[in-house]
Amino acid sequence: MQHLAANSGLDIASMDVEVTSVSFSGNEANAAVNFRPKASPDQGMQMNYTMEKKGAQWIVKRKADSGGGPHGSQGGMPPDHPPVPKTGTR
Repeated sequence: MQHLAANSGLDIASMDVEVTSVSFSGNEANAAVNFRPKASPDQGMQMNYTMEKKGAQWIVKRKADSGGGPHGSQGGMPPDHPPVPKTGTR
């Protein structure tokens, strides 16, 4: 939460944040975290983080490729979505 508050620009108070899984290997951990806006709980995304233990705290080392946005992790539209015109073309 400290990492998000300092580095994301997100209004954390307006979101539900849930750690869905954590795996540990020595002083490193991999965590999957779901973020959902309280105003639109059917939307959200998942972020994957690699963390490193420094003293008594776990510090985010890097953010991995993540998915699960409003249109799925493939980045495309749902199968029944109407075509979207490409920008910059005629």
